[in-house]
Amino acid sequence: MTVSKADILFEHESDCLIVRALSRFFLMQKEEAIQAIAAALKARPVKAALIDLRGIPGAVTFTDRFQLGELAGHYLVGTPIAVVVHEEQADPERIGKLVARNRGANVEVFTELAEAQAWLKKYLTPQD
Repeated sequence: MTVSKADILFEHESDCLIVRALSRFFLMQKEEAIQAIAAALKARPVKAALIDLRGIPGAVTFTDRFQLGELAGHYLVGTPIAVVVHEEQADPERIGKLVARNRGANVEVFTELAEAQAWLKKYLTPQD
């Protein structure tokens, strides 16, 4: 199975890669989805990335979160990543974030887009 534009949308906004998951493909083919993000980051390096998973219908399981955290730690180290999910998809313990961070990725999980954008701003703002 390959990543199609119907599954994941990639956009660039100044120095930020924006990834929008549009189907359950992101969960069904986690490694391929994360590899596609890593390839997009390599093709056009940015200061940060926003991964919006709110387009995924249905539940996100503990196993999904854990595996996504593992994959982020394997493929997405080096780029600060804000992940946005619906409240009902969020894990209060943030297991995916914990797993990713334990593997060296700088990941933060949010249920509000504005909070994710505010967190990313510190990476996107030029430092004096």
